[in-house]
Amino acid sequence: MMTSILVRIGDLLRRLLGFLVGALLLAIVLLVCVQVFSRYFIGAATPGMAEISRLLFIWLTFLGAALLISRRELIVIDFLHDKLNADLFKRLGILIDLATAAFLVMLVVYGRHLMAVVGQKIAPATGLPFAWFYGSLVAFAGLGLFFIIERILAPSAAAAREAQARAVAEGHATRTESLPS
Repeated sequence: MMTSILVRIGDLLRRLLGFLVGALLLAIVLLVCVQVFSRYFIGAATPGMAEISRLLFIWLTFLGAALLISRRELIVIDFLHDKLNADLFKRLGILIDLATAAFLVMLVVYGRHLMAVVGQKIAPATGLPFAWFYGSLVAFAGLGLFFIIERILAPSAAAAREAQARAVAEGHATRTESLPS
């Protein structure tokens, strides 16, 4: 019962992160286009837009990394896959998840400390506190920890999701290879 709720929340978070990453990328592209137009055609600098683009890029990077952790694609040791038996490879995956979780716990602790220390400073062009910039570290680490806990507590759902993703990737690779040059 509890694991099915965990899996549903994880699936919802994955969809939400996928949407956010796409929306952030679109927003960055639009802001940069406006900046270029403004600078070269109007002759007006837009430092606020550059700062917002930078902030969005930081969040895009860390939210995308959290999404990759949820799919077990951030840290992958592919060259061992063919050389290890299935049981040993599964144990390696658990070891990687535990090492990643330890790193993420440290990142949450030090990221919160960094937010407290540097968060008082204000970005010059927008007036946003720097805590908005460093908050992406804590969000990444918290989401990553959630996805690792989900994978450990609901391994069958994670295995099914990974098998489906592999099948989609292999199908895409096969279609790409069969296209005429």
